[in-house]
Amino acid sequence: MPRSRRRAALALAVGASLLATTGILVSACGSDDAGNPSYLLVELVPVETPAKPGAARIVVTKGSTEVAALCVNLTGDTPASFVLKRDAENPASERINIEVLSFATLKGQENAGPGKEFACPSPLPPILGDIQTIDTDFCEAATRKLVFHVGSVCGCDDADAGPSDDAGDDAGDDAGDDAGDGGDVDAGPSSCGCGAGFSCGAGLSTTGQVCGASTCCGTRLSSACALGS
Repeated sequence: MPRSRRRAALALAVGASLLATTGILVSACGSDDAGNPSYLLVELVPVETPAKPGAARIVVTKGSTEVAALCVNLTGDTPASFVLKRDAENPASERINIEVLSFATLKGQENAGPGKEFACPSPLPPILGDIQTIDTDFCEAATRKLVFHVGSVCGCDDADAGPSDDAGDDAGDDAGDDAGDGGDVDAGPSSCGCGAGFSCGAGLSTTGQVCGASTCCGTRLSSACALGS
């Protein structure tokens, strides 16, 4: 697992318990790690715009249960990231949802260094762009990286209109399966943004590539193993 990135160091045994909070870095990701747990490295890359986000709130849920919620200072030269861990005794196929909200700034981040976690204020100010959400599992006994281009805004001309059924399977993304039968799935809305079942700037594109900023990609990953390491 990369160790050079600055992280909002959250080591989380999803489906078990919160193992560690700020200041703890998961570094034992090799094959010698007892029981071969599965890891998901979530990287938060602020979009370079005049309204570049300076903070984010991340919520991790499993079903209807909130597993964790944290706010992260996105300032600095290195993308912030955090690590989710699925213990070996918990099935890697059990799914979680990761939701990211972006903000210009948040009260309290002045007390946290770049890439660090801090207590989320209440109430929250207006968000930048749309809420980004990805539903995913883990890759059995492996580490995979999920990138959120935080603060992405998808315009009408940039929206990925969605795949045919075969393309969606190859991309590890079955978000389009529920959108209709046969032919191409139209994720492009009549106004700017992403259609139902798609999220802006996160996950995988319909061709199986890491989703870029201002691109609509499916909210559901059929397999985290399709992600890069």
